Amino acid sequence: MSNEDRLIKENSNSINMLDRSQARLFYLITQYSLHPCAHIAAHIVEQLTRLYQHPNIELMPAQHYIYSQSINLWRSHLLTNTRQPIHGIVH
Repeated sequence: MSNEDRLIKENSNSINMLDRSQARLFYLITQYSLHPCAHIAAHIVEQLTRLYQHPNIELMPAQHYIYSQSINLWRSHLLTNTRQPIHGIVH
């Protein structure tokens, strides 16, 4: 396999990983909308961070910007959810 073919294959794999990461993010956000909790919000922050740091995301400046802004938004959701009282605990 030539160097050019190898680079094309690596780039294709990287883009596929980016697509899968975005799909995972959408799934997590859907789960959060059904069951808002700090655990899911934490996973969303982790997924957004992975996407923001992905090497190919620099080729998509709009997505790069949105992910950076979304990380802050979801961190605030995470803080909000950890401050809410847990219902159902017997004192």
